[in-house]
Order: sequence, then structure tokens, then C-alpha cells
Amino acid sequence: MDRALYHLAHAAGGDVAVAVEHVDDVAVVRDGKIILLEQDKSTTRSEARLLGDRTRAIWRTLQIWLRHAETVDGAHCQRYLFFVNHWVSSPIAQLIKERGCGKASVADIVGALRKIGSKRTTAKVQILIDDVLSRPDGSLADLISKVELVEATDLAIDRRSIANGLGLNPRADAADILDGLFGWLTNRVRLEWSEGRPGLITRDEVLVQSHALQAKQAKSRFLPRASGEIEIDDELRKGQLSRNFVEHLSRIDAEGEDIVQAVDHFLKFNIEKHRLVRAGDVPDAEWSHRSDRLRERWAGLMRRRRRELKGQRNCDIGQTILADVTYDHREALDGHSCEELYMTSGHYHRLAEEDEVWWDPTFRKAGKDEI
Repeated sequence: MDRALYHLAHAAGGDVAVAVEHVDDVAVVRDGKIILLEQDKSTTRSEARLLGDRTRAIWRTLQIWLRHAETVDGAHCQRYLFFVNHWVSSPIAQLIKERGCGKASVADIVGALRKIGSKRTTAKVQILIDDVLSRPDGSLADLISKVELVEATDLAIDRRSIANGLGLNPRADAADILDGLFGWLTNRVRLEWSEGRPGLITRDEVLVQSHALQAKQAKSRFLPRASGEIEIDDELRKGQLSRNFVEHLSRIDAEGEDIVQAVDHFLKFNIEKHRLVRAGDVPDAEWSHRSDRLRERWAGLMRRRRRELKGQRNCDIGQTILADVTYDHREALDGHSCEELYMTSGHYHRLAEEDEVWWDPTFRKAGKDEI
């Protein structure tokens, strides 16, 4: 599945598809026509001799490719790849590699194949060799001119290449996204096979899944941290007691517990907002829009409680408004639920710091009319 995802990541268009175990290990399809076939000759055995000159691996693959090239569909195939996961040293494989860098010619490879075939044995692979070499040199040359040997690089390098090809967000956990894509691709191909289809997956489908996984990951990254994860220094707490939002609490004789919670929520909100702004996970405009929503809600509650509690002490009215506004409500953030209370309560105290909201019903912001 790694190579299937690799080809999808680097495909030239969204309609390009990859089929697994259809015609070959991996087939790349565009406009319904196969444009690339790949044989995976990887092994977990370090001592294994991949693509030996008289091994079934190389001659059976050449037979499959020749038979495909001889069909009507074969005319559209532009590349045939041997993929190996470690060094190969056999003469034929070396010639294929050297042709890729201009050190050997197609004729050299065809000649080497003929030479190997002339050394007949009773081994079963001889049947494959005879079938391949029954073609004229011209047919062999046409195929060999499209054959390439691809050696795996470091896994981390391959994964970075796939992530880059898919255009993953630089802030995303690429390893987690790619693991998710491998799992999705495996399940999808198995489903296609179980229903008798060739397991054809397009680049567009992979991109849609990739974006969904990134959005899910971003949402988890976007969520504010739990209150208990944000540590507040005692000295920092003490330094807030002279702030304006604390003065607003003093005007309504707020209880000590309310002041302690307000200070903690004010600090935690500021810390977490700063983190989210730096991460860029919340649009800048949302903070302004959220402040507007909170002010609108506060203004409605202020009018309602002043009307309902008319005649009672201003402190009592103010404490009721404070409770209505900061005790239970949890305002959404950029369309996502935000369950951490400090993110709403602290935002309100941030507004109170700037005299955008207040609790004392008799307080008037300079230059502002009554609510």
C-alpha cells in the first residue's frame, strides 16, 4: 500500500487512479488506460538476492509486461518499474540502473538477456526465459526502453515525499495522517476486492480523505487545553488583584471565591488565547466576533435582571448577573463547542478589564449611554 499511496501522492491530476493487484502489483490509470505498471520485489531478508539474472522474479515480470504490451491497452503504458527495498547487484539489474543514468543502452540489456537465455538449463525458469526471448529484438527493446529500477530510500524520506505530494499542512502530524491514509486505503481496497472490483482509487479520493483526517486532527489540536493543564504561579495571581476587572467585582462585593476564580479564568484565558493565536488554528476575526456575541448576551442579561430585580440592592443584582454570565455558559469558538469554562468566563473578565462589560448596574462607561 505504501507504493500505491506514493503514486497517488505524486499523480499529475485528481482523476489519476491506482489499482492494487490488478494486472500488476501496482497499476497507475489515467482516462481508463494503464500508464504505469510496477512490480514490488521487496523482501525482509537482507541476504536475499533480488532480481537475479535467472530468477523467476525478473523473467516472470518481463513475461507479464510483454503480454500486456502486446495488447491494445499496452500501447498506452509509458513506464514499467521494478521496485526493490535494498541494493541489487545482478548484472541485468545493474544494466537497467545504468541505462537510467546513460551508462548502458537498451541494446546492451537486450544482448545480456539473449546471452543469459543461451545458457540453457533444466530449471523451470527456463520455460519463462524461452517465452520472453521468443520475441524479436525490436519487441524486447520497446519494452526495455520503458523499464526502470527504483530502489527504496529511507522510510522517513519516502514519507516526507508522500506528505509533500499530498500537500499536508505543515502544522499537521504527518505520521498520524499517513498512518490513517494507509489504514483507509487498505480497507478500501479490501472492500473493492470483496465485491469483485479491481480496487481502483483516485488521487481525488485520497485528497478528500487526507483533508478529512487533517481537519479532525486540527480540531483536536484546536481545542483549548483542560483547565488543570494550565499552571498559574501564585505571584502572578497576586499581581492581578489591582486590575480593572477585579475592581468591577469589588463594586458588587463579590465573594472571595468569585474573585479567585475570576483571576484564574482571566489568566488561563489569556494564556490559551495566546497559544491558539500563535498556532493560527483560530481565525483572527473570530476573537472579535466572539467578543461581540458575549457582549450581546451580557447586555440582554443586564437589562433583564435590572428589570426583574428592580428595587433590590445593586450588589445583589450585580452578583446575579455575574453568575448568569460566568458560572455556566460556554460560548462556542469558531463554530466548535468549547467546554472549558475558563474560555468563556475568562473572556468575559477580559472584556470587563476593558470596561466592555461590567456587573454593577449603576456603572457607566465614560461616553456611553445606558444599556
